[in-house]
This record gives sequence, structure tokens and C-alpha cells, in this order.
Amino acid sequence: MKRTVVGIVPVVGYALAFVRRLAAALLLLGLGGGAAAAEGGRTVYLPITFRAEAGPLRTSACLQVTERVYPQSAWWNDLAGDATAAERAFKAVVAAIKRRDRDALFNLSDPAQGRDPARFEEQAGAFFEQFAALEMVAVPRAYEFDGLALFFAKFRFKGRTFHAPLAFAYGADGSPGFLPYRTEQLTYFLVSDWFDAPWGPGSTDAASYCTDEEVKRAGFRVALAAAPPAASKSAPPSYLLLSGASLDAPGQPAAARVKSVSAELKTSLASRPEDVLKYMTPEGGNRLRSWLTTADESERRLYVSSITDSRPFFVIDASPLMVVYTKSPAGAVNVMYFTTAAGDRLLWTNSSHITLSDKVFKRGHVYDSARAERPFAGSAVK
Repeated sequence: MKRTVVGIVPVVGYALAFVRRLAAALLLLGLGGGAAAAEGGRTVYLPITFRAEAGPLRTSACLQVTERVYPQSAWWNDLAGDATAAERAFKAVVAAIKRRDRDALFNLSDPAQGRDPARFEEQAGAFFEQFAALEMVAVPRAYEFDGLALFFAKFRFKGRTFHAPLAFAYGADGSPGFLPYRTEQLTYFLVSDWFDAPWGPGSTDAASYCTDEEVKRAGFRVALAAAPPAASKSAPPSYLLLSGASLDAPGQPAAARVKSVSAELKTSLASRPEDVLKYMTPEGGNRLRSWLTTADESERRLYVSSITDSRPFFVIDASPLMVVYTKSPAGAVNVMYFTTAAGDRLLWTNSSHITLSDKVFKRGHVYDSARAERPFAGSAVK
């Protein structure tokens, strides 16, 4: 399976680490001129990836961003007069790296996020080495959102290819600055994760976007990050489109399913904790089984009560993922994930597995919307 890379560097390591482990990294990657311009930016909806214990799932939660599609040629070498500021910045950065021009690359880097002396020096050296070893053969797509412009470049190494994002941040004056080292912005990871997923353009020529039906059924629209004012036109805020309902709402199939499985799960836990395993994914169940054999009685009671005493009150239907918000007697809001298994059964998923999805649903704007007195009322699609 392909790994997302950051500025040509795998997510699990940066810069010089990539140079040292290039051969090994390529084994993990799913190895994917002219004046022709990109098509005009268009709004697209990317299905968010949920990384369950058994592997990635395409959900029906949709991230709204702007996409530009480019020809399979070195378009950046001969930009037309209508090129965007980000495209011109991309061309300048590639040229500086190929010339191994540290001063030019430093000046092209974002003043706020790209000029830490130590980090820049290390990363610049890595870029120079990498571009000497790799051939950039195309830049087929770019995405703009939340004050960022993200270009996905296609590289070739010894006959094998892979994609890597090069990112730019719009500054206070509206000009894009290069990010030589990775931003920690959540939506950057979500877009990269989709691009590299089995159904993303980094892996297939038939990339999967959200369908019209998935977009239309969304009842909520949540901004995950605020773009700086200067970037509002070039890289406006992204929005996560969600479908969901209160568990007390009548006539909601997803709510009814969640209420049913939640009641069964609680009954099993209260009678014999081991019985809850049949409501869990195999990976989560095996972890719980191992823990139960070592936990003392007080630990087991605390674990059981943390679930049986909680009340599920809202579900986000991102089929095949269900994100269930629960509330403890003390008012604490927690999250449980369920995924659809054979026979349309819901199984408790990622019970002890931390992923990028937690940053979407367990904190930030989505989580705050769930904790509101009227969950998601402020995010309802008008």
C-alpha cells in the first residue's frame, strides 16, 4: 500500500532519513513541458478515509476543497500569463531546488512556517539530494483549502513512480510561501490520506469522489480549520459535510441501529464482560480479551461502568462508519466507532486504536458541535 509522503519524505520520517532509507521506502510506496494550463479550479468533495484496525475504509463523510487538474507534462516549465500565484511559486521553488540554491529557497519559504533555521537547513539539504536522485515527471493535481495550496508531484526512481505533496501557505499579504517541512494542519493530512488511499488518484486512474447523493444527504457543514483572510479567495476554508441525527429522533434508521447495538453491548458487559467480544471487530476483541486476563476486579468494574453508565445521544452516519457520541453521568462526551460487517451488523471498531480520524471526531470543531446544547444545530445546512 502506498504511503503518503511529505515534500518527498515519507510521513514516518523526514528529509535526511528519506535519503538514507530511499530503497526501503520505495518498497512501501505503491509505485504511481508545455504551456498547457490546468483546468479552472473546481469544487470537489473527497470521501474521508477511516483507518480501521483491519485496513482503510472509504466513508461518506465528504471534505469540500478546490481541485486543479493538470496535463501529464512539465507544465510548470512554461507557465502562461494566467498562471496562479501558487503555480508561479511552485515553478520558482522547483527551479531553486534543482539549482541547489539555499538562499533562493529560503526566500521562497513561508516566513511564519518555513524559516526555522535548523529545520530549514536539514530539509533543504534533503531536497537537493532527493531531486538529484529522482525525476519529477508530472504534477497531475493540486488542491487549495484552508490557506494552503498542495501540489501532488509524481516522481520516478529506477523505473518506479510515487507521488509526494509540495505545500504552500498563503501569507498575510496573500502571497504563497513554500513549506519545506510538514505542516501539522489537520486538513493537510485528510487530503493527503485521500490522495494516497486505494481509491485516490495516487493509486488509481479512476479516483473515487463523494457521489451527488452523498453530498445532498449531508445535513451538517463543519469548517475544520479557518483560512487566513488573505487566502479566502485562493484557498478558502474547507468544509466537512456530514449526515447525522439525535438518537431520540424518530424515523432515523441509523439512530435505531445504534440504539439497538448499544443496548445489546451494555447488556453483555453488565452480565459477563467477555461476551462483549462478539460486538467488536476481531482486532479490538483480541486486545480486550488479552487485557481482561490481566486486569484486576476493580479495573474490570471501572471499564464496564465507563460504557454501561454512558448514554449514546448522537450518531454521525458516514457509512460504512457510524460515529457515536456518548455522555457520561458527569457530562463528559466520548466517542465510539462502529463499522458495518457481514449481515449488516454493526461492530465496535478501533476500541483501543488511535488514528487520524480521532482528530476529526474526538476534538476540534466537530467534537465541539457534538457537545453543544443542541448538537450540530449551529452547523446545519440551511
